[in-house]
Amino acid sequence: MRTRTLSVICIAATLSAAAIAQDDDPNLAGGSADPEFEGNAGAIVLNGLTITTRQDLDFGVIAPSITEFGTVFVERGGNNRSVCGSTLVCLEPGNRARFTVSGDPLRFVLYEDPGSITVSDGSGNTMVVDSFSGAGSGNDTSWRGRQRIRANGIVRFNVGATLHVKPNQPPGIYTGALNFSVEYE
Repeated sequence: MRTRTLSVICIAATLSAAAIAQDDDPNLAGGSADPEFEGNAGAIVLNGLTITTRQDLDFGVIAPSITEFGTVFVERGGNNRSVCGSTLVCLEPGNRARFTVSGDPLRFVLYEDPGSITVSDGSGNTMVVDSFSGAGSGNDTSWRGRQRIRANGIVRFNVGATLHVKPNQPPGIYTGALNFSVEYE
């Protein structure tokens, strides 16, 4: 498992004026002098967010078309296995990605997906992955970029996506980095 740690610091400050104008004080009459201020400053430092990969995104084993483009879709909820488009054959199913985020209980976090990534076989052959969907444990399939950390300090989210396969895509094992950002809201 790969773990990433992000730190976020929230600072709150308050100031209150303690200047009291008096009729016989020439320095305060008409606002000609700097007033005196008293105040407090404070900070709340939150625990850093830790992201742990529970399962990598896997599109499975596929047989490409010789002449047509195709797609493989992995849903993040419900049916979390890969589904090949009509021009491809899914020989072995893949799986959604699964992550755990640890942080301050009951705080909200925001997820941001990478938009698209490229996977490569290491020999110059590539495919594009995009249309990321998911967040939150459960069976809904809508992308929710915001979640609340549970009272136990963790929240889980799942991710699905679409793989774009070129005609006569060369065989190989294709890999790439899937980087999500997660931060306190």
